[in-house]
Amino acid sequence: MRLSTSGIIFILAGVALIITAYRFALPGLLPAGILLLALVLLSALLITWGTRRVSITLRTGLPTVALPQSRDRYPLAHEGKEVQVEALVTNTGRLALPSSTISFVAAEGFGDSTVGQVPPLTHGASQTVLTSFTPNRRGLSGVETVLITVSGPFGLVTRKKKVVAGYPVAVSVPILPARIPSDSAIRPARLDDGKVRAGHTARDFHTREYVPGDDLRHVHWPSTAKSGELMVRHEADEETLYALIVVDLKGEDGHPDSLEIEFLLAAAAAAGTAFLRADYEVFVVAPGHQIRFKGQRDIDRLRLLTALVEAGKVQLPSHDNPNHIVICAVDNGRGQELAAQFSRRVPVTVRSLDDINDLTMVGLSEDLPESWTAFDSKRVKR
Repeated sequence: MRLSTSGIIFILAGVALIITAYRFALPGLLPAGILLLALVLLSALLITWGTRRVSITLRTGLPTVALPQSRDRYPLAHEGKEVQVEALVTNTGRLALPSSTISFVAAEGFGDSTVGQVPPLTHGASQTVLTSFTPNRRGLSGVETVLITVSGPFGLVTRKKKVVAGYPVAVSVPILPARIPSDSAIRPARLDDGKVRAGHTARDFHTREYVPGDDLRHVHWPSTAKSGELMVRHEADEETLYALIVVDLKGEDGHPDSLEIEFLLAAAAAAGTAFLRADYEVFVVAPGHQIRFKGQRDIDRLRLLTALVEAGKVQLPSHDNPNHIVICAVDNGRGQELAAQFSRRVPVTVRSLDDINDLTMVGLSEDLPESWTAFDSKRVKR
């Protein structure tokens, strides 16, 4: 609570009148001095009571998204795109609330803080205040606090109160256009196809390289003889195309920094979105996360993942049989190291910061190399 200039004048005048009344035996001045002090006190009491009875509810038109098997849901925004926030201010008290000002304090990376005006509100009345922010950094940010500033009667006292403690918003990297090739190279790397027969029924199968832990009873000897390597039979009820995206955010000498991380996550998001739109299942492996996405409805979940990922070294998943692998790494050396952990028969595309000459970013859409939006170039030859 803070005294206004008028409030300070009232207090000084009141004190002066009271002192004068006693010092010079002028009792007529005493009531006037007391009245001035009482007006300031009354204003303070009324404003304290009034601000206790005000509520503010924040809303946005953003989709609210949660990662699979997580209870934490967040409004999801794009980096660089304006976010409109609607504040519903309601006077729940019995006394009228005078005109006030609300301040929206933005969290770091969510844009500039803003201010809005609220007209006087009678009991039960509400007023909607619109504001907007432009996020400039991916991550979990949003509105940090909402403060309301109210002036008491006669403008003698002003009180600023925190009404909303926080409104988190997840900001994803921009989702950039990308395409996957339509040729057969993106299709599963199979050496042999056939049927597993059991009685009068048959199930589709294909073969893949043997890895420790596979049941030796599933060794497919014809494919083993043809390839010269031990192959096992992999059965499937139906063919489901799926892509594996590996995001490694561990480097040396302070790399990757926040800007480099955004480029790598933008590449991963572009790839994942392209595969999901092509009816692939997408398994994303990033520091602290291993999540499988299915269908275009999961694109927003993929975007949310790019907002929540932190820097770190990726842990590769146990053996699987993807149709395509995309590796996003700090440099080509690390990308090749990760690619060597997978079967040579699975196409691998590496995205590394070595592909970018200038990381000075005005907007990711302007600076991503064109090769990062396609998957029929820069395949790893192993």
